[in-house]
Amino acid sequence: MRYEHLVQINDLARPDIPRLERNALWLGLVERAERPALFDPTVDATRELGRDGSRLEREVQRGAATICETVTLQDGESLAIAIGAGSAFAGSTRCIAIEEPAPRALFLRFTYELRGPPVPGDEREQHALRQAYYHADLGLVRRIRALAEGTIGAAAGDRPEAERAAQVSRGGGQ
Repeated sequence: MRYEHLVQINDLARPDIPRLERNALWLGLVERAERPALFDPTVDATRELGRDGSRLEREVQRGAATICETVTLQDGESLAIAIGAGSAFAGSTRCIAIEEPAPRALFLRFTYELRGPPVPGDEREQHALRQAYYHADLGLVRRIRALAEGTIGAAAGDRPEAERAAQVSRGGGQ
């Protein structure tokens, strides 16, 4: 099953909505790759297995299930998450790409390629799954915005995270 959709980040016709800079959006995606539990409440633990340039190998634990993933970062452009062997969804991918059709008109394109026997065959089940992905992706964007605004971590007293959020909101690097 393949599913793809766009989420608008900056609406240039709505100056009342704070805009994200491309670099802040990218740093939010990097943070999503490095600390998935911050963005996904179903993640119980993450363990980094290795890092080689733009590739990150990790184990993600959700309840009793542990899934190996490979995250590939294309600097400033996209991240792709591939599910490794040993999972019912082995070979499935999720790609999140930044698109900017006009200056500061930012979008995120989410592309899901699902493989494996658990992929629903019924159209209603597929529709429900697409809706779940869409709403999870909207949640990701909300968390990136909160990170950029410095509201993640600061309330929880997580000083390093609050400092990182301040860097992101200023468009600063790592």
